[in-house]
Amino acid sequence: MSEQKVTVSFYLEKTKPNAENKCLIKMVIYCNPNKKRFSTNCHATIEEWEKLNNSNLRDANLKGIKAILNVKQQKAEKIIAGLIPFSFVAFEESFYSNSIVNKNTALQFWFDNYIAKLHAKGCVGTAIAYKTTINSINLFKKGLHLQDITPALLEEYETFLLSTKKSLTTISIYVRQLRAIINQAITEGVFPQEKYPFRKYEIPKGRNVKKALPSSDINKLLNYKPVKEDEKKALDFWILSYLCSGINFADIIELKPENIEGDYLHFVRAKTKNTKKKDLRPIKVGLHPRALEIIKEWKNTDFTNPYLFPVLEVGITPITVKHRCQRFIKWVNKRMEAIRQDLGIEQKIGTYAARHSFSTVMKRKGVSTEFIKESLGHSSVAVTENYLDSFADDVKLEYTNLLTNL
Repeated sequence: MSEQKVTVSFYLEKTKPNAENKCLIKMVIYCNPNKKRFSTNCHATIEEWEKLNNSNLRDANLKGIKAILNVKQQKAEKIIAGLIPFSFVAFEESFYSNSIVNKNTALQFWFDNYIAKLHAKGCVGTAIAYKTTINSINLFKKGLHLQDITPALLEEYETFLLSTKKSLTTISIYVRQLRAIINQAITEGVFPQEKYPFRKYEIPKGRNVKKALPSSDINKLLNYKPVKEDEKKALDFWILSYLCSGINFADIIELKPENIEGDYLHFVRAKTKNTKKKDLRPIKVGLHPRALEIIKEWKNTDFTNPYLFPVLEVGITPITVKHRCQRFIKWVNKRMEAIRQDLGIEQKIGTYAARHSFSTVMKRKGVSTEFIKESLGHSSVAVTENYLDSFADDVKLEYTNLLTNL
């Protein structure tokens, strides 16, 4: 009897487009003379489908879809290799029970699998971060498996990163993401709990560069009257962030008119929408009169656009949202740099300085860490305490002088 040849391929179900004119991508398992189709839960337009097989694929959203399809194909082929003789029933049982995950120990596979899931959920920024981490690990040692991650290897990896001039903060991010992958493997029963490498290896703690501005510089910004319209707009959005509990620009651009109720702004951080579905904590901010003026001046005038500010529109992909946000932040930062030079401020005053300045001013005014935690949308007081800026040098000197001022 000749050996069975089973193949895996994908096709686009072009006859049933959805409301966005996208069609379902299906996986086809062919075992002569029979074949069976399985949903991938991925959709694409006909034009996108044609681009998917291009070796020079550049579209990040399509790269996410391709990554998902690659993971599914690897999973299917692994199952097929273990089914002798092949059976569609046995294949389907294994494919939907995730048993293949429990057999694959390649670190690249686990990263790719998680990155694909992040893209599917629209967590583009996090997906990019994990991709950067696995690229860094491959630069250190390519072809690693889960069982290769030992305390000794982690120490080697840290030394390697330090040799390439990576900061402790960057090293901490890379290793924490690697730890998250190991934790997933433990949950799936692939990696033994007793060999958990992070019990004997301490992740370095990075120290954020101080980003909060001194009170004198904040006053300069609050009282500055730019002549140029674009600089006025940039400064207004910086001040809006500062006055609204240091709201991130990623959250500002996603605000809608319904997020405002009277003198209050309420929203859920974009960063936590997909990661903490069971514990979403809306942030409620009292709107300062100046914040209300800024909103009124720059709000969307296109009534067909549901967003509060004219940065986004309906129907764009998560990767486009990410790019719009990055472009808007870059636009604001460029103008804030011109304002910084004009005012003679020494420290950088980019968008993130507004968030740090809010939290530090609250701390200096004696506001409780619990209130600051709630305002920033942090998960715990410990996170907030680690986040808060240390007191400025002039404050330390003032406190020292108090020792002899009795």
